[in-house]
Amino acid sequence: MKHIFSVTQINSYIHRIFESDYALKKIYLKGEVSNCKYHSSGHIYFTLKDGTGTLGAVMFSSYRKNGLDFRMKEGDTVVVLGAVRVYERDGKYQLYAEEILLEGAGLL
Repeated sequence: MKHIFSVTQINSYIHRIFESDYALKKIYLKGEVSNCKYHSSGHIYFTLKDGTGTLGAVMFSSYRKNGLDFRMKEGDTVVVLGAVRVYERDGKYQLYAEEILLEGAGLL
């Protein structure tokens, strides 16, 4: 008989795979900022993009004091240090930013 998995089980399994991949635990990514939103909680939600791809990202308020020393905005080219993880509830992977450095104005 075939084993039928729940959505929660699969999301949890994928979460564990991401957590066990050392390359995703501390990674530098370069991209252009889009959809940048400063939330009232202090968190920043944004998308990193390049010529053909996009990746959702978040910087929690606890990292902002030491990890961000400028006001990030649409079109900024940045280098982000963080970890790629799965948000289990939504089954969505994203970059969890710990530090963001401004590189210059984006081209996209």
